Amino acid sequence: MNILYIGSSGVLSLLPFKKLLALETAHSQYTIVAAGVYQPAVLQHKIIVLQNESLALAAQKAGIPVIDLSRSDDEIINLCSTLSVDLIIMSCYSKRLPEAIIHLAGKGCYNLHPSLLPAYRGPEPVFWQMQQAAELGVSWHRVIQAFDAGDIVAQKKVFAEDGFTYQQISFLLAQAGAELLPELVNRLVEDTLQPVRQDNHLASYYSFPQPSDFSLNTAYDARHNYNFMCATRAFSVLYPYHYRQQHRDGLLYLIKALDYDNNQTLDSPEVQASRIYIPCNGGVLIATYTDKITA
Repeated sequence: MNILYIGSSGVLSLLPFKKLLALETAHSQYTIVAAGVYQPAVLQHKIIVLQNESLALAAQKAGIPVIDLSRSDDEIINLCSTLSVDLIIMSCYSKRLPEAIIHLAGKGCYNLHPSLLPAYRGPEPVFWQMQQAAELGVSWHRVIQAFDAGDIVAQKKVFAEDGFTYQQISFLLAQAGAELLPELVNRLVEDTLQPVRQDNHLASYYSFPQPSDFSLNTAYDARHNYNFMCATRAFSVLYPYHYRQQHRDGLLYLIKALDYDNNQTLDSPEVQASRIYIPCNGGVLIATYTDKITA
C-alpha cells in the first residue's frame, strides 16, 4: 500500500509520521511514497528547518520525497498518480485539501484531529478544551470538504497532569494519535474499518481564540483555572481578571499561574506583593499580575 503523508512541523504531525515509518519498516506491504507539506523551507535544493524539527526534514532524512502542496492541484494530482497513492494520512495540516486530492486515493484520506469529535471542531481545539475544562482526546476521521466533519474511525481519551504546558498536552495527544495509527492502517488493508458518522447535533466549532477568550472565569474552580493558564501560556498573552471588591469593579491582568488550593476559601481577592489570591467557585488561584498594559 502506497501512502502519502500530509502534515506540518508540529509534534502532532511528527509523532504519527514516525509511527508510520516504524510500521513501514516492520511490514513490507506499506510504503510512504511521499510527504506533503505547504511551502517547505528549501536552501540550495535541500530542506532546511526553522524550528527544532519539521515533517519535511524528517521525510528527507528518511529518503522520502517531499511534495510542496502550494503547487497547482493538477501538478499535485499528476505527482500522486505517478506515485500510485493508495491512502492519504493527514495530521495537523491547516489548509483545506482540494476535493480532487481528497478522492485521489482509493483507500481514502484520513486526518488526526486533537479532540473527541464531534466536539471542538476547528483550528485550535487544545485551547478550547482547556478553557472549558473538557475531556481531552484525539480522533481519526475520514476527510471530507467540511472541516473535521467526516466519519470517525478511531478515538482515544488522554489525561493531562496538573500544570501541563501546551507543548506537553500536544505531545500526549500526538502520542495517542500515533498509537491508533497502525491498527487504522491494518483495518484499511483488511477492509474491516467500521466508520461512525458524526452527530452534527452534538458538534461544536471554534475558531482561533481572541484576547477576550483568555479572561479568567471564576465560575470554574481554582484547579481548572490554574490548568487553563498553564496550558495556554504559550500564546504569550495576559489574562484579564474582572473582579468586584467593596462595591467597586476592578480589572487586573494575570501573567502566570503559580499554584492553586482547592481547600482554601476567600471572600474577595487578596494581593500580596506581586501575587494575587483569587477566590474561585471552589478553591483559590494564586497568580502573578499587573495593572499596567503597555502598547
